[in-house]
Amino acid sequence: MSTAGERLYDLSLIEEMAGGDEDFMKEMAETFVSSVPPVVESMLHFSKTHEWLKMADAAHSLKSNIDTLQILCIKEEIRMIERNGKAFVDLDITPDLVVKVVNVLNLAMDQIKIQYKL
Repeated sequence: MSTAGERLYDLSLIEEMAGGDEDFMKEMAETFVSSVPPVVESMLHFSKTHEWLKMADAAHSLKSNIDTLQILCIKEEIRMIERNGKAFVDLDITPDLVVKVVNVLNLAMDQIKIQYKL
């Protein structure tokens, strides 16, 4: 995954959009840390209750966050979760993928909170 202290995300795409506007950057960080946790919890719940299509929908809604923040260590996993849930394949490994994605997103949110003093 990553070594201690290594950032799990890369804000260069958002920095490019912000054009140096630090308020915009902080607003994007706040949006991420407030909007992602409910989706993460839903995805985890749906994985545990075997509601595969709902889990896939939750994974789909997280893809843009993961891509925009360039959280590369879970880029493939989030796509696999979505695919597996929609196609009802590899469901034996999917809960472990969900746990990995949830853990990485939680760590990334913690890092962002520290960076932006949220």
